Formats: sequence, C-alpha cells, structure tokens
Amino acid sequence: MKSEKVYIEYLVLKVQAGEKLPAENRVGDELFSLLQTKVKAFVLKILGGRSGADDCIQATLLQVFNKLGQLKNPKAFHTWLYRVAYSSCMDHCRQNNSRLDTEVELVAATSNVDQQLDVKTAIAQLAEPLQVIVFLFYYEGFTVAQMADILKQPPGTIKYQLFEARQALKEKLAVNNEHIKI
Repeated sequence: MKSEKVYIEYLVLKVQAGEKLPAENRVGDELFSLLQTKVKAFVLKILGGRSGADDCIQATLLQVFNKLGQLKNPKAFHTWLYRVAYSSCMDHCRQNNSRLDTEVELVAATSNVDQQLDVKTAIAQLAEPLQVIVFLFYYEGFTVAQMADILKQPPGTIKYQLFEARQALKEKLAVNNEHIKI
C-alpha cells in the first residue's frame, strides 16, 4: 500500500513537471488508471450502488486532473484526492436529497471467514459517519490529521468518532467472538 502511494506521488510529480495529461501520454494514463481505481472504491463505499456513483467518480477525477498543477506538495495528494471525492459524494447527496448508504469493509487480521463476515456485518451496523471513519483509518491507512482534513472536521472529533466506532465494534463483536481485537 505504501509503495503504491509513493508511486502515485512520483507520477504526480512527473505530470506536474510537464508530462501531458491522460489522453496524451503513458504517464498520465497510468496515473489516471490508479486514481480511478482508488476513487471508485471510496465512492462506492460511501454511496453504495447508486447511479450517482459514476457521476461522483467522474467529477472527482476531472477536478483532480484540472487542478493537479496547483498542488504544491505531492505528499498531500492522497488527502486532497479523498477530500475531493468525499466532497463530490456530499454534493451528490445534497442535490438528490439522499442519505449515505455506506458499507465499509475492514480487512480482518484473521483468516477465519466467519469472523471476517462478523466484522463486516458489525461495521455495516455502525452509523454512517463512523463507517467512513473506519474505512479511512483501517482500509486506507490515513492518520487522524489526514482524516480531519478530508472530512473537514477537527482532529478531536475524528479521534472521538474513531473511539466510538471501536467501542461499538467491540460491543457488537463481543457476543460472538471474544478473541477479535479492534
């Protein structure tokens, strides 16, 4: 995961250094392909299978590639990418008066399929904001500060929501699996 982030930062630097955008070269194509996969996974986690997911993915990628030259710190690229995607999803929900339908997946540290399904089910039962927090922290590996930047909330709020999510998951999983650690 970390090597992929470094590679994406490298591609961002190459595009910023004068490489042409996706339709015109191999570097841009590769960057676009990697970003499309990441954005699609995130948007689908937030919006579910709604028809608006494709619109949010397209809006995110369009905005990112249009403003890529303005990004001053390539290390901040991933946070910025997810912030743009999250904002696109929120805009879509506001425009369509719809609620989020997030089902976040956590890769469990266990090889037991039943336990993994229990964790997935427990996460799906969390409140929607907590599901997003769990996804960003455990699945994408963002820090609290990065998540605060993406979600436009104070770091203290993010820490508290992460604490709430962990407590809720512990309670939900304690009944069936006393040995799963969150």
